[in-house]
Amino acid sequence: GMFEVVTSEASYLRSLNVTIDHFMASGELSRLLTKQDKKILFSTITKIQQVSENFLIDLECRLDENPVISDICDITEHHAKHSFSSYIDYVRNQPYQEKIFLQFTKEKAQFTEVVNKLQEDPICHRLPLKSFLFLPFQRITRLKILVENILKRTEQGCNREKMAAAALKEVSKIVGECNKEVGKMKQTEEMVHIGNTIEFTKMKAIPVISQFRWLVKRGELLELSMQEKFFRLKKLSAVYLFLFNDLLLVTVQKGADRFVVQDYAHRSLTEVQEVKLNSIGSLQENSFVLVLIQNRRNECSKRLVKASNPTEKARWMEALTQKKSSENDNEASEYEKVYEDWDCPQVQCLEAYAAQQADELSLEPANLINVTHKTTDGWYKGMRLSDGKMGWFPNNCVKEIMNEHVRRRNLLERYRVLRAAEELLQMKN
Repeated sequence: GMFEVVTSEASYLRSLNVTIDHFMASGELSRLLTKQDKKILFSTITKIQQVSENFLIDLECRLDENPVISDICDITEHHAKHSFSSYIDYVRNQPYQEKIFLQFTKEKAQFTEVVNKLQEDPICHRLPLKSFLFLPFQRITRLKILVENILKRTEQGCNREKMAAAALKEVSKIVGECNKEVGKMKQTEEMVHIGNTIEFTKMKAIPVISQFRWLVKRGELLELSMQEKFFRLKKLSAVYLFLFNDLLLVTVQKGADRFVVQDYAHRSLTEVQEVKLNSIGSLQENSFVLVLIQNRRNECSKRLVKASNPTEKARWMEALTQKKSSENDNEASEYEKVYEDWDCPQVQCLEAYAAQQADELSLEPANLINVTHKTTDGWYKGMRLSDGKMGWFPNNCVKEIMNEHVRRRNLLERYRVLRAAEELLQMKN
């Protein structure tokens, strides 16, 4: 296992050298591309080459000290901790790489010609340029598997096992972050596709695509008409819902890839209610009431919808039900309130705070922070908007500011009070 880490790193570095010395340094290719295009296409591959080179030098030095190989996990852990973050940056840039590669393939016949010619060189071992550009992500994933194998073969309880576990932890962190980036790419692609299929015809359009938005659930439900005090079944029409992490769109499907928006609401301003079956007859199983507490007209609207089966109903009800912090975590609820990052309070720093511990956040006056946790003993946890850094800080150095979250929270409270009053009246009657 340990020997394989060294030999495979050497082979990987040779391939990186081909990418840089054969493709990137090609005069013909350079003549076709602007400096900026070339930078996007090859991304931070030279930085990756440097990281691999330094890692291999340390591995080979250890090999020279003892050909039987004592251990390389400490080296792996050190490099994963201090330099493998370059892999995350590289993977983050991959969508731009792919986009420009595709664009050139379509628009520049010469580009395809030159690349094909370069690929035919025996040095490439019949691999296309695209495979070379994809190597870093494959390598870091493979390294994790190799370290896992070392750990499996190591004797339990010994020092080596600790070293292997520590190395695996650090490499796994990097792979996890890389996978997150790949997930974000897929998420963005999905959002762009959805954004292109959604139309706002009779209303002001709202932006659907955002880097902080992702799809939670989509699908068709039948809508039944709601009349007077009870539900009368008139005619069934289909509605198609798109539920995102922070937004609900109610649309009507007009074609395979065409959805016309009828209404929308912020996800925190939606609610589902069970239907009292006797009021509409047992015929309408799997139905529930979908409430938009504040819809596009700033009104409260209700729809009676029917899912195709009990499971589908349960899944929609679960997806559309607001999780309160006490439900999230019974243990935490005693002393802690938890907010979703897409719907949280915002505070502004009033006086500077210097972090005392590693998990704390230093604050400067005027800093804006999104709060995700509040504890009863006066601490907040949140993300500093200027750089995305997370951490804890005392609440006496900040003040909550009126933002959309607060406005929605007030609206929700008002709606719940009114609803409770309505239910009381019904009980009396």
